[in-house]
Amino acid sequence: MEFDMEADWDEARYLELNSYFRVRIQILLDSDPNIKDLVQQGKSLDISDLIDCFSDDDLEMWREFIHLDRIKLHRDLRNHLEGRGTPYNPRDGFAGPHNEDEDRPPVW
Repeated sequence: MEFDMEADWDEARYLELNSYFRVRIQILLDSDPNIKDLVQQGKSLDISDLIDCFSDDDLEMWREFIHLDRIKLHRDLRNHLEGRGTPYNPRDGFAGPHNEDEDRPPVW
């Protein structure tokens, strides 16, 4: 999939979708009987198990989120390789240990 990272990148929308899916997935984990059964049985849970529960609207937003997340990964990697931005570390990724902007929600 080709895309123009600079033209397609929308940080506000990325953060909005990230927050939406953090809440949406937690709701599924807490309320969907099939998902709860998998978790209670200690079975492995795959992201596709959660995506299968999404509405058509959620699926459309999920595709948009994955597109933006892919752009974010490419931007973060480029910045890392060029010595700009927050350096990568295995524990916190590119985000750093603490979010500098406390009004901004943490991202996954």
